[in-house]
Amino acid sequence: MRQERIRRFVSLGLLFILILIFGATSEFFLTKENIFTLLREAAVPGILAVGVTFVIITAGIDLSTGALVALIAMICANFLYYTYIPVPVILLVGALAGALAGCFNGFLVSKLKLPDFIATLSTMGIFRGLTLILAIRENNVISNKVIRDPDFIILGGHINGLYIATIVFIAVAIIGQFILKKTKFGIYTYSVGANRKSAELSGINADKIKVLVYMISGICCSLGAVFLAAKMQTATPEMGIGLEFDVIAAVVVGGCAFNGGRGDVFGSVIGALFMAVLTNGLYKYNFPTAFQIIIKGVVIVAMVIFDSVYQNIMEDRKRKASKLEEMPKEAVTAEMGGASNA
Repeated sequence: MRQERIRRFVSLGLLFILILIFGATSEFFLTKENIFTLLREAAVPGILAVGVTFVIITAGIDLSTGALVALIAMICANFLYYTYIPVPVILLVGALAGALAGCFNGFLVSKLKLPDFIATLSTMGIFRGLTLILAIRENNVISNKVIRDPDFIILGGHINGLYIATIVFIAVAIIGQFILKKTKFGIYTYSVGANRKSAELSGINADKIKVLVYMISGICCSLGAVFLAAKMQTATPEMGIGLEFDVIAAVVVGGCAFNGGRGDVFGSVIGALFMAVLTNGLYKYNFPTAFQIIIKGVVIVAMVIFDSVYQNIMEDRKRKASKLEEMPKEAVTAEMGGASNA
């Protein structure tokens, strides 16, 4: 727990440093309007990051999030354009589609034993292809029709300046953190990521846990798709391209370890805010898109290196502490005395 808290303080420190830099160099950064916009921009990647946090804690990865967002947004757009089905029912259909897609990812990983990377890379292509098939067309040409249903568009709106997407992001983060830290399922999730064989020997159904965490990721994708489509008031086949990059970056910056067993939702929330602040600040400096992508890539590499070094240091300390506990009291005193003399 101490290690996790220290890692979270590191992420918070990086976020505050970034805010101070951009706030001191741009008069438009810390305005009320920009802060609400920044929180809105963090909402969709943040909601997705909540789901991906569960996956990465189990030592998995989900590369299909951006494509799944596009697919669910296109499904919703088709219902809105071609039918008179009420919006709440359409939202339920979108959530069901996300859950089924997540279960499919989990099935490939747990039952067919495909590596998470290969499985979700494959489904990324499948979901993107299905999005193209379902794309609304006029005269055989893809047409990005405007969504005009007021009950759907309102989801992209705000309450006293605070966007609905931001409110839902906060709620999803709180629920996700509660599930991870206060439920048996959360304990099992950490156990599978820390040591799958030991978890299975203790009676945990690791395959079931893997399916469920991917299902959670799929449901989070459905929420993100709804708010992204409501914001854009349309659905396009290109929607969500590169979104998985920001999501994984947020989770990594937040302290989740790729080898599993470490991290939490609040850390990923900090990471999502960090990436939103970084993107927003770079826009203020008029950085070209190519340089923004490079900078984000450097941030991911730097955080992975930091986590690796930090983890090694903490493991060395634990080994030394356990070694001292196993030694006789006289030997410990002699060793500590020798260290102080040195």
